[in-house]
Amino acid sequence: MPNYEQLGKVFHDFRTNRGVSLKQIADENVSASQISRFERGESDISLSRFLRVLDNMHVEMNEFMAAVRGNDKTETIRFMSQLVPLEYLRDKAGFQRLFREQKSKYEKNPSVYQYRLNMILAQSFICKCDETVPFPKEYMDEVTDYLFSVEEWKIYELILIGNLYLFMDIPLLDRMGREIVANHSRNGANSGLVTVTLLNVWETCLHRDELKTAGFYRDSILPLLEDETLLYERNLYLFLSGLHRFKSGEKERGKEEMTRAIQIYEWLDCPHLARNYREDLAKYAI
Repeated sequence: MPNYEQLGKVFHDFRTNRGVSLKQIADENVSASQISRFERGESDISLSRFLRVLDNMHVEMNEFMAAVRGNDKTETIRFMSQLVPLEYLRDKAGFQRLFREQKSKYEKNPSVYQYRLNMILAQSFICKCDETVPFPKEYMDEVTDYLFSVEEWKIYELILIGNLYLFMDIPLLDRMGREIVANHSRNGANSGLVTVTLLNVWETCLHRDELKTAGFYRDSILPLLEDETLLYERNLYLFLSGLHRFKSGEKERGKEEMTRAIQIYEWLDCPHLARNYREDLAKYAI
């Protein structure tokens, strides 16, 4: 839930964008100074007074809350946009800075649980950059409790799973993966992110030699790849299919599929992907 600092900021933006003064919306029940303090995040106002000043400004409650959600989304996008370049550079110090930033925000605004989740997400990237740093079990327990308390997993929840899957044991990972499949079958939302997340789950099961569990994801992902423009996802499926065959005893055919997938990445001028999967071929298909 947003706190009064967020509400005050959005309220201030509405008022100034509409060219309305504090005196114009103040009345006998709420003074201009009270509204000003609320806008600056220095104090709260009662619900009845809040509704009154919204009405005085001719703003509907659903319009106001849509703006609040948009403000939250902007903050999430800002945080997420910092992850990609840091991950590409494997910038441990950068992720540590993000961790401290989100931790500080959460300590100042404990009602904004998003900051706490962002902090945990930043920690996962620190652990990926430095494998000697263990991912705290209490963080995983906390995220698990959060995920299974949410009515519907949307983009943020999928991103959480898609970055924490390496730190999950197979029973928990499979539980998460099957819930993603079930959610997608019900509403069909976020297909691209769902596909990539399930590919990561399948790959992890293969790396840990959990072939029976892996088979469920091989079969569940295939219907999501009908669109021929999904070049990355379809080629990764080819590679993982080869790895699955190899680990199931079809060694020659498995190697052939993995080698073909690597060659396709090279043809598409994706040298980093080609290198990464060539290393996987050498590591897991021996």
